[in-house]
Amino acid sequence: MREFELIKVVEELFGKEDLDVPAGTHDAAFLRRGTEFLVFTCDTVNEISDFPKYMKPGEFGKMAVAVTLSDLAASGARPMVFLSSISMKKADEELFRAILGGIKEWCEKFGVKVAGGDIDFSPVLTIAGFAVGAAKRVITRAKAKPGDRLFITAPLGKAQLCLEMLEKGFVRDELPYAEKLYTPEPRIDEGLRIAEFANALTDISDSLSVSAHLISRDSRVKVVLNPDVDLSHLTGYVDKEKALELFLFGGGDYELLFTAEDSDVGIEIGRIEEGSGVFLGKKALEFRGYSHF
Repeated sequence: MREFELIKVVEELFGKEDLDVPAGTHDAAFLRRGTEFLVFTCDTVNEISDFPKYMKPGEFGKMAVAVTLSDLAASGARPMVFLSSISMKKADEELFRAILGGIKEWCEKFGVKVAGGDIDFSPVLTIAGFAVGAAKRVITRAKAKPGDRLFITAPLGKAQLCLEMLEKGFVRDELPYAEKLYTPEPRIDEGLRIAEFANALTDISDSLSVSAHLISRDSRVKVVLNPDVDLSHLTGYVDKEKALELFLFGGGDYELLFTAEDSDVGIEIGRIEEGSGVFLGKKALEFRGYSHF
């Protein structure tokens, strides 16, 4: 996954900056401000990589907000401000208004102020989002502890299931979880609650496998996933083997993955042990999921 090789370059060049959590080491950067921390993040979506068939222009804007705020949710941060840089093929006012309408609706839904942005030309419709939030403490992927239990905020694989159904010729109205593919919602409230007690936290954008491997690497622990995880939300549409593939390696759900001694939030799916790597039961799990390259 070439994307993560490039992120290593970011960490190499900027990972020593005087920040509480510098670039390349988590989903967002933390900067202390009094008794709290400002949390900064940015994300980019475009029509080639991120806008599936039948997606509506207003949903382009919602997607740009959701993927950016998901990084704040994965940092236990309350989002405050959102900006966007929109690059279009031509000055299409109708399309522009629809995108901004989606941004406005989703920012209002999650209590975020839109503070402006930029407009430019590009041969590919692209929306780059930037957001600032506030957190009471620093929580990253780096402090999972042996003895912790592993949790997710909701069942996984729904977005990937729908995407693959589109590729097989299904239309939007036939998708069982269309909202997960077209209008994912960042888990802001859950992230704020989880940050009060969790040891490690990240979002699941590229896949459960990828996120679990990042926790394993950054915390220097072994992640063991339960092999008998509940797949009933998928097995009505695919067989069990395919359902497990979607659950482990599907991207685009934007749920949260976290470790804690105990939790009344989410679904328990595994545990943390001494060692390294990610395992499904006793079987080593490969680092695989969605990548932009």
